[in-house]
Amino acid sequence: MNFSFISKISLILTSIFIFSCQDTILSLSDKDNLAYKKEIFKFEKNDNLDLNSYYYYEKNTIDIYTTHSSSANFLNKINNLKINNYENNYLENTPINIIYAENNFFSFNKNGELLKFKADTGKLITRYLIDYEIRDRTPVSFSLHNNDFIVGFKSGEVIRINKLGKLIWSFDNKDLLITPIKIYDNKIIILYSEKIIILSPLNGEIDFEKDFKASNIIQSSGGKIIDYYNLLFFILPNSEFKSLDILLFDLHNSDLDKIELNTTINNLNDKINIFNNYFIYLDNGNTVYTYDLIKNKFLLSNFILNNSSSSVLFNNSIIIKNEKFLNFYNIINGNLFFQLNIEDLLSQNSKLVNALIINKKLHLFMDNGKIIIIKKDFSIEEVINVKIKDIIQVYSYQSKIFINTEKGITYIY
Repeated sequence: MNFSFISKISLILTSIFIFSCQDTILSLSDKDNLAYKKEIFKFEKNDNLDLNSYYYYEKNTIDIYTTHSSSANFLNKINNLKINNYENNYLENTPINIIYAENNFFSFNKNGELLKFKADTGKLITRYLIDYEIRDRTPVSFSLHNNDFIVGFKSGEVIRINKLGKLIWSFDNKDLLITPIKIYDNKIIILYSEKIIILSPLNGEIDFEKDFKASNIIQSSGGKIIDYYNLLFFILPNSEFKSLDILLFDLHNSDLDKIELNTTINNLNDKINIFNNYFIYLDNGNTVYTYDLIKNKFLLSNFILNNSSSSVLFNNSIIIKNEKFLNFYNIINGNLFFQLNIEDLLSQNSKLVNALIINKKLHLFMDNGKIIIIKKDFSIEEVINVKIKDIIQVYSYQSKIFINTEKGITYIY
């Protein structure tokens, strides 16, 4: 047989085999992709994303946990005030908020001085040096309660002062304080490294304290705390997760205690939230636990969110940003409410900072100054650039929007 003929036959058979294998490989690949898409893109059919506004506040109290409404219209060009309230870069220090009182703005700088600014211009009026010896004057927490200020310092010292900086009382635990103080139910709630302490705002005396020793690393970002009726849920800086009944001053026991977190070594990206009767724990920014506080059972446990570069907990959803998409997941079953392609709208490295309802529209604030405004039909109405860089915190109260940056500057809308 002619060698040339044999070569041609061999070449044809080889080609058929290769194409056949390729078809098989492509078929398997398509199946894998379909399975992946089915897992990731399981859309919600029986529930809707809640776009209502929920406000959290204590009577006669303003702190970093307070949430009020705002009517700031970012679709129109609006003026803002720029206030250098911290007078230094934050680095790993906790951002200090600004409080509006008696037609002025008040805040604390890095040296532990009470600063007073004009509300119409943001110009510094006065600085008050607190007449009290403090070991480390780095402020961690700044609150208004019954017309006085409650201030916490990194040294663990907590004071109550009036608006002229005059001391009313002081408390010293001689322990590291890196978590902002929460005022709830006329109680001052303080998370130290490995303990919780509750003070009376009247005289600064201890109403309750309990240690939670652990061998875990103390997190530089501090702890987390949230309330639900008479219950407090909190993560200490040593990563211990607990719940406390503040009426009984006793630990609250439930099946939620059985939560099995991926790691207690690092809670830098951990978040907790309450929506209606659901407690949500976002572990390490990508693992979800949802617990029904009425039925006393987990609805989601160890539910993994893929490709998350940043996230926020918002009402009944978890909003996840990655390089190409914004995904809105249902906290109850993990299904996807909807997905937005932001590949041509946002830089890949930008991160979600907060989500707020303003004028009945969802506003997503990014760390690079971009704001995505989403309408009720989930279409993107506009992407605004307020040209503020290195945003680390966005909060809303007293009918204003406050934006904190790494440079210690606050912008007020």
